Amino acid sequence: MQASTTSGRKGKLPMGVRWWLKYVMIGRGLSPFTNLTLHSALNDKIEAEQLLMDFVIWLMTCKPSGVQISAKSATAYVNAVRNWHLKECRTELCGDLDRHSLKALIWGLASSIQQPAPKKRWGVRTQDLAKALRLYVSGDSIEDVNWAAALSVAFCGLMRGAEFAVQDGESFDPRKHLTRADLRFITNEFGHREAIIMMRPAKGQASQGKWTPLPLGGGGLLIDPVRALERMLALDPVDPEMAATTPLFRRGATLEAIKVREVRQVVKTLMGYLGWNPERFGAHSLRIGGATAAMAGNLSPDAIRVAGRWSSDCYLIYLRATRGGMTQIARVVGSTPFEDMERYDFSEDLELLLTPEEKRQVGASMSIDDDMLGDQGVAEEDDF
Repeated sequence: MQASTTSGRKGKLPMGVRWWLKYVMIGRGLSPFTNLTLHSALNDKIEAEQLLMDFVIWLMTCKPSGVQISAKSATAYVNAVRNWHLKECRTELCGDLDRHSLKALIWGLASSIQQPAPKKRWGVRTQDLAKALRLYVSGDSIEDVNWAAALSVAFCGLMRGAEFAVQDGESFDPRKHLTRADLRFITNEFGHREAIIMMRPAKGQASQGKWTPLPLGGGGLLIDPVRALERMLALDPVDPEMAATTPLFRRGATLEAIKVREVRQVVKTLMGYLGWNPERFGAHSLRIGGATAAMAGNLSPDAIRVAGRWSSDCYLIYLRATRGGMTQIARVVGSTPFEDMERYDFSEDLELLLTPEEKRQVGASMSIDDDMLGDQGVAEEDDF
């Protein structure tokens, strides 16, 4: 059992796969693999689908981990199992059956079983990230300069974790992950330094190429991604011939590409050092915080949506995504501190400090749709 749950990455397989192996092998005494093709018997495909549905029911009703597993987590676990099976066996677990029945089952269970309250992530505030970088990531080591640049770029570029780091369970692939060759600097007509990173958005088209330029303006009063990138290249140089195969942001003795799970841990650690509850933060907190800073800096919702590469109203990309406008967004984000109301409990003492007008403003700010701040879904897993 231990051998079957150990991957070649000197670590364990995703949680969903481990639960699948335990349920199928120990609980049911069956093989966790199938060998179904397009021409396999329909009954065999239905039998495999039923086993997967039984697995979902077990997850959501029996609490194998000791706590309630949500529909969202069950969906992520099922996707992990499917992807793992496809990688190991080169075949789909349930053959060519669609997943409508499985999806309906999960949502049916979700409506029948009380779901755990979602943990709402906080955004990293501009002033907090600037303070953390100054106090804890300001050294001249390769580790420090890479992390300072990565966090600054992710925050000011409103980036998802998988857009600047390697997804958990993946290996670095220069065709889709950022490399040193994807970065270049220019000086605009006003003499200001700008950086342009050619990137592949984490959501959207599935092609391997990098077709989206991410312009970043320097000069942020609190966070300056261009200056952080230039400092990183000065203290961690790379032979030009190796630029196309060298991760843009790397760490450790082996100089490997930073991972999303490491971003998550670094953000939690830095915010914990500043006295905030680290459990309220994750890799997505940089994107949330950057979008909130842009909103606090009075940038338009359309400009924020385009800068953050949200798919709604995508036609605005062609109308508004000018280099000058995009670099201005990075400067505003890097210069604008903000106070997000969600992390405070509004006790009577605090309310006594607010004027009636301030109370109205607080109420208005708390009614903002979370979708404005970014996608709150599980970035690591595909939806059905």
